[in-house]
Amino acid sequence: MARRLVWVTVILLVGFALKANSGSAGKTSVVKGTLYRGDKSHPVSGAVVILLDEKKNEHADNSVETKADTNGTYMFPNVAEGRYTVSIRTWYNRQEDVPCQLLVATTKEKGTLLVLQEEDNRFVEQIFIKGFSVKGGKDVTRDFDIECKSMFG
Repeated sequence: MARRLVWVTVILLVGFALKANSGSAGKTSVVKGTLYRGDKSHPVSGAVVILLDEKKNEHADNSVETKADTNGTYMFPNVAEGRYTVSIRTWYNRQEDVPCQLLVATTKEKGTLLVLQEEDNRFVEQIFIKGFSVKGGKDVTRDFDIECKSMFG
């Protein structure tokens, strides 16, 4: 009788553990799209795209990174549900090659900040887009127009 009680307890505990783990994992989504400047005939190739988890803490960080291909296409195959800040980085060897000549700017995308900085003798165009939402199990196709414009008009 005692042995049977132990087995029933073990089975119940394993069942609870499996249920807890499956609920916390949640459904993931595919996030994909194209980076371009001004119109889709000007794709941005080679940019590093990062989804920065806005709810990141010491126990969980769902941030993910990928790189745009030669057509400006990017894809994240498994993104957890949540809110993210999109980070897009492009590099240039000379400042005159950087498409945006403003040190601080915005893009046509809502909630963006574009910063031009020098890093390791190269020029980096860094774009942040806040408040990008991903719902579990719903794939997202999102193109980003990263053509810069002045923050003042």
